[in-house]
Amino acid sequence: MDVERLSPASRDLLLQALPAGQVVNVLYEDGARVELGFERDRRCFALGERGWLNFLGWEGEPRRGAACASRWALTDPALELLAGAKPPGA
Repeated sequence: MDVERLSPASRDLLLQALPAGQVVNVLYEDGARVELGFERDRRCFALGERGWLNFLGWEGEPRRGAACASRWALTDPALELLAGAKPPGA
């Protein structure tokens, strides 16, 4: 795992997770699909395959019109590597 080899979008996504150690992607809100959430979720799956994130599960139920989200957590190695990285916009 090498932070420098990550794309800027992937690096920013991981750094956004640092304060809480988690990433939450809203996939449906008020029954409507949230494209940005799906784009982030695809990136999370790719980062999960490379050992950066662990999938924690789904929240909500889009069929009932409520919000639906996926939740991801930084892995311990990712937390160690990102601890000294600059936050987005810094």
